[in-house]
Amino acid sequence: MPWINFTDYTKAQLLWNGVGCFFWFITYVVLVRNSFKLKFVEMPFFIASGNIAWEFVWSFCFTPSTGKFYAVSYQVCFWIDVLIFSMVFIYGAKQIDIPFFKKKKKKILVGITLIWLPLNYFFVKQGFDTSIGANSGYILNLIISLLYPIAYFRNNASNYSLIIAWCKFLGTGCITVSMFLIYPSNYFVQTLGIACFILDLSFAIVLVKKLK
Repeated sequence: MPWINFTDYTKAQLLWNGVGCFFWFITYVVLVRNSFKLKFVEMPFFIASGNIAWEFVWSFCFTPSTGKFYAVSYQVCFWIDVLIFSMVFIYGAKQIDIPFFKKKKKKILVGITLIWLPLNYFFVKQGFDTSIGANSGYILNLIISLLYPIAYFRNNASNYSLIIAWCKFLGTGCITVSMFLIYPSNYFVQTLGIACFILDLSFAIVLVKKLK
């Protein structure tokens, strides 16, 4: 596997995908910084486990066909996601207003993670995913995009970052462009990408108006 796979992918495909991943890297870094600062985590509680499970599977069980450089970037994001998951483990209950879930938050988080890990692994192993994890990644991304505004409206708007909102939107948006270029016939992932684009943009606009 070369560092960057120019044999199977064009420069435009790799560039759009790489820029999208970079915006997600910024999202992760700011998310960690704000979590330490505010003692509050933006990552929706009930999907944090799915997110780290996907990062683990694509960092250590499978290798994206885009090249070693992208594989290393997946691994870097996984270790940052470990910090995010830890913050969710500690402060995630602040997102929850149901007493039972709040009381059992740590057991629930561990339990959901143990479910997501084999789901992600066998989804790839049995051939349901693409060679870069697009199908499974966008399923999780859609859940994140759906849960984000739900968590937001239950919490203080000042705990949410415009940088994260816009970087998340731009990151997924750029990767979605690469999906249209790489998989022109994969209407499943294209539909998921458009749905995430609409949800993320709507949330960013709502957050701008609310903070103003």
